[in-house]
Amino acid sequence: MPRIMETANAISGKEGMLYLTINGRSLEFAEITKFDAKVEYKKASVPRVGARMDGSKIVGATGTGNMTVYYHRPEMRAMALEYLRSGKAPILDAMVVNEDATSSAGKQTTLVKNIVPDSAMIAILDGESDDVLKEEISFTYDDFDFLNQFKVTN
Repeated sequence: MPRIMETANAISGKEGMLYLTINGRSLEFAEITKFDAKVEYKKASVPRVGARMDGSKIVGATGTGNMTVYYHRPEMRAMALEYLRSGKAPILDAMVVNEDATSSAGKQTTLVKNIVPDSAMIAILDGESDDVLKEEISFTYDDFDFLNQFKVTN
């Protein structure tokens, strides 16, 4: 008989925390509403004799991601101003902790390294919105590691 997933083992997206390290300072970022980082593979097409379809070979990768934070955090604007005044590039690290106590999968801690934001929101007003102000930050990164990973559940 096929195994059916235990619903309690699904990881809630609200259970976790984000920590950003900026200029050597670690900040608990409770103001985060969303964070995602992924690896996009660069592929080369591999035509082959005797095959009607081309194959693919991974020849590199790019780390990309997005985060959404409430607008009142000043760090991204401060890094933009520092870049403008001194030329120091805005680079940071993120530690993402997924930990849902109701899941037997346990905890996963991911370190996303050398994040370079694509842009920085400097000022915003929105008289048509019935929501609080948020800023979306897209970024690239060049390394990651797992400090611990989810357990395989049965």
